[in-house]
Amino acid sequence: MLIKVEHTTSYAYTEPLLASTQYLRMTPLSCRTQSVESWTLSCTGALTTAWHDQYGNFCHTLTVAQPATELEIKVSGLVRTRDTSGVVGMAPAELPAGIYLRETAYTAESESIRDFAAPFAPRLQRDAIDTLHEIMMAIGETVSYSPGDTHVHTTGAEALEQGSGVCQDHAHIFCAVCRALGVPARYVSGYLTHGFGHEAHAVTHAWAEAFVDYLGWVSFDPTNGASATEAYIRTAIGLDYAEASPVRGVRSGGGTETMKVLVSFPSQQQQQTQ
Repeated sequence: MLIKVEHTTSYAYTEPLLASTQYLRMTPLSCRTQSVESWTLSCTGALTTAWHDQYGNFCHTLTVAQPATELEIKVSGLVRTRDTSGVVGMAPAELPAGIYLRETAYTAESESIRDFAAPFAPRLQRDAIDTLHEIMMAIGETVSYSPGDTHVHTTGAEALEQGSGVCQDHAHIFCAVCRALGVPARYVSGYLTHGFGHEAHAVTHAWAEAFVDYLGWVSFDPTNGASATEAYIRTAIGLDYAEASPVRGVRSGGGTETMKVLVSFPSQQQQQTQ
């Protein structure tokens, strides 16, 4: 499926922005599930040559060194996706899967995470894939999709305990539960272009991947109760949101910041791969 992406992130400030340095993880890489046919990134300010972080993500550094009241980041491109039944496999020179057992602030192994994970432990030994799907479905059933109930700093444990959240929270809970069970899991950011009923996914989306010995990395989307299909575009991976978010950095000045994100997929006559 050939998908065109147009994504604009605009920032407005109540006072002049004096300086800003941002890491951008907004450029997808070609892999088993997708081929990037073209991609452009343009920004207000100075953009470095692309570099790769420790997870292999395609990154840029954006620096704003002169006063500004607005900042805009634009990406557009064409990505041809493939339905691989959720199997991502392994990329060349990838980090050892064990790295993704590390706990983070977002995926801390709280008592609530351990209690949620415990019933799945015996089943995991018998059939890893089926059990991971059961975990995915259980998260979606336990934590309702409810925009506004959580914020960007909410942890997976907090979302689980309150019983509501968004895709970011679902992905953090899945990673935390998997790691509590000894299964490497990682956070994925990207796009979900069509096929499910959540309007918010027309902006950006988050899901997770777990490592299965005989398959490599396999995708799981608790928000939609499914593995990734050709409707998904992977942009970045990491231990959690902090390491895979599209834009993350620091600024000086600016007062109060207002962000507006606009994402569209103009080629919704998406061409089927022959």
